[in-house]
Amino acid sequence: MKSSLKKSLFVGLAALGFVAVAGSANANSASAKSYAKVTSNKTLTSDATTRNVNVNGTNALYTKAGTLKGAKTVATKSTLANLKDSKQGQKNWRVYRVATTNRGSVYYKIVSFDKTYRGWIYGGKSTASFGGGVAQYNTTTAPAAAANTSSSASSASINTQRQTTALTDAQKNATYKITKAGTANDGTATTYTYPAWTEYRKGRTVTDATPYANDTFKVIDATTRTREGDLWVKIADTNATNGQKINGWIKYSALTAQTPAPTPATDPKLNADQTGIKITDASGKVLGYSILTKDAADTTATTTIANHYRNILDAIGSIHGGNVDDAYASLLADAKVNGYGSAPLTLTQLQSNTAALNSASFGKYTTIVVAPVADSSLAKSATLNLDTDNGQSNVLATHPLPDRAVVQLNNGTYVSSSSLSSLVVNALKGTDKTTATPAKVQDLLKAAGLDKITFVWAKDVSSDVSNSTLIDGDSTSGYLTSDALTGTGKNETIKSDVFGHNAQFTVTQAAIDLNTGSNAWKVQYHAGNKFPDLFKSNQNNFGNHLDLTFNYTPSKTKFFTFADSSTAASSDFNHLYDLNINSGH
Repeated sequence: MKSSLKKSLFVGLAALGFVAVAGSANANSASAKSYAKVTSNKTLTSDATTRNVNVNGTNALYTKAGTLKGAKTVATKSTLANLKDSKQGQKNWRVYRVATTNRGSVYYKIVSFDKTYRGWIYGGKSTASFGGGVAQYNTTTAPAAAANTSSSASSASINTQRQTTALTDAQKNATYKITKAGTANDGTATTYTYPAWTEYRKGRTVTDATPYANDTFKVIDATTRTREGDLWVKIADTNATNGQKINGWIKYSALTAQTPAPTPATDPKLNADQTGIKITDASGKVLGYSILTKDAADTTATTTIANHYRNILDAIGSIHGGNVDDAYASLLADAKVNGYGSAPLTLTQLQSNTAALNSASFGKYTTIVVAPVADSSLAKSATLNLDTDNGQSNVLATHPLPDRAVVQLNNGTYVSSSSLSSLVVNALKGTDKTTATPAKVQDLLKAAGLDKITFVWAKDVSSDVSNSTLIDGDSTSGYLTSDALTGTGKNETIKSDVFGHNAQFTVTQAAIDLNTGSNAWKVQYHAGNKFPDLFKSNQNNFGNHLDLTFNYTPSKTKFFTFADSSTAASSDFNHLYDLNINSGH
């Protein structure tokens, strides 16, 4: 019995062991996790503005669909729950891919507008609409209706600050300027293609609105950013010619309403023997008038106009520029209209002007259109011949001064001769495509102090620093440099240790007069190896950017010495020349 009992126990334990092993195998099989597989993964191509969404915190954001093997958490449900109510548009989201799994689940790949978060989130069971952890989201909202006021309210009463409602009629009809036009990327300095952070990867229209600081704008649309709750408006530049790039969205609080322009005065009265030209811009704004009186031989008003502004009627066929633009420049000068011209006009606009002028009548005004023009430079470089090789006076100069030689301009300021070229280039600017006449160039040089330039040659200088105070000579003679001067600005004078000890000086004043005199036409430009006279060519138009040479006429004093007791206060260059000192005095 014992044997029988032992055998049965063995058999029972063996069977029990088999069951245990089998049970263990089944347990391992049941715990092996099965993962989903992606059956479709596509880029969304529908209108991007319809794929703005918000997260709701019910699902986390993963590196891949959350049920795929290896998916890692990018942002937890708690994090997304906090982000959904953010007051910053940077936390808006854009959907750009969609994937489905073999289990019928939909996942969307999304990115926050500031690109801080990017990943996959559960989106429900259908691609027909967003679900799961994301929902359709409007990044802008129509503002609440305005408490309307009179459309004739003055701009002084229009407040742009802290408003979130729609604009009143007065605000819609007002004109505005960008209060702090510039480069700041905060919604206040320039405009945006959409209100900032309401569309993914959409930014500023221009990065620097400074060129538009004086432009005026009309409001053509308005909206509120959903998260921030602030009012944005779409503005259009009233300068139809040059302002199109700046048209876009900006914070309404960044604008300043402008005082309405006064009601235009009525046209000046014309006599029966007079014809008038009313000059406007493309918007119809009146810029000025020219009133012409009939000559005895004039048979029509058009004849009177043609006699006063020769070639103004030549804008036919393909002609545009040269004589026509010069005629317009003369007309605009008479009308005291600055900053406008005919060069930017289309051929159609020119021909329309010509047709109007050809139909002019006595006792009536003819309206023509002009356009804003930019100033353009006549020169891109300038060489100033200020001195002669043989020391003669009142003959044209033959060479420029060394770079470090110091000169005193006619307005009293001192500069090194190396800077003269850039000073001339900056000075010689005028209306693009118009003629740079000798008188005009002379006026521009004079305004910049460049019509008369004074400099000093010294010899027998015994200053301890003579090598740095002189140039283009030997150790004791040469042109004075800035090291020879003391003081600042227009009050610079020659140092006393330079003019003491019987040092000798001669003062030269190089002048240019393009209206009269021997060098009236002696401005030349580079044309290959030739140097034609500028004013005897057809090249003297602003905007031609020429390499110019100006030949000044030098006038020199005789050599003189300073007494050792002389003071620096009497030794500025122009004063020395005006004294006309003779040798020995």
